[in-house]
Amino acid sequence: MEEQKFEVIGGSLDKSLRGETQLDLKELARESWELTKNRKSEVLQGVLFLFFIAIILAWALQSVFGVTNIETAPPRLLMMIKVAGIIVTAPIIASMLMLGISHSVGSKPPFFLLLKKVLSSVLVILLTLAIAAFTDLSSSLISSVNVLVGFIVLIYLGMATGFSMMLLVEKKLAPSQTIIQSFKVYNRYILPLSFFYLAFVLLFILGMFTFGIVYIWLIPFYFNFKGVLYRELFGVRVAKLDNNKLISESIFHA
Repeated sequence: MEEQKFEVIGGSLDKSLRGETQLDLKELARESWELTKNRKSEVLQGVLFLFFIAIILAWALQSVFGVTNIETAPPRLLMMIKVAGIIVTAPIIASMLMLGISHSVGSKPPFFLLLKKVLSSVLVILLTLAIAAFTDLSSSLISSVNVLVGFIVLIYLGMATGFSMMLLVEKKLAPSQTIIQSFKVYNRYILPLSFFYLAFVLLFILGMFTFGIVYIWLIPFYFNFKGVLYRELFGVRVAKLDNNKLISESIFHA
């Protein structure tokens, strides 16, 4: 039986921590858009899945708990719904992020194949809950002193932990290390990465004026772009069948 071989495509964590990675956002955006032209259906499956879950949660709030106005809902109930939402959606979002990484290295795995693999790890949910708790607590504490600063901290923490889930699934780092390394790389490349996130926030806001039609391309573009950024900043370990052919089903390796 042929021994499985591996290679790393893109950059590396050590190189990025030293500030040696060059991020040309214009060129990376062009590459990501080309990927999106032919590889958006898999990401959209995840979007439809999330939309279905949002409908279920909204129905539960109104029909099961009798909440017709979210502003009047008990805080404990809102917290319970939020935790339930994180538990259910975390594996789906993680799978969509891994689709972006897979596309960045020329692989096109089915969405449900990645979802099945992600569901086998409870760490995905625990990491998402930990990040949400850390972000909310930090922002709340600072907001009690200054609301504007608290909001800025909330945005910063959201961006700084943006690669944590990808590092957990692709690199299999310990949850604490995924947060630490994501922070370090984000702070090293704070200007281009902040521009990436804030530009997409603006695009998503503008997308509402198209009645959401542009999201058919914009959401896959975001996940593919983030996958390309991850490849350049951290590198992606891929399996090979021989010197020229990459395993196409997935970048996950048991």
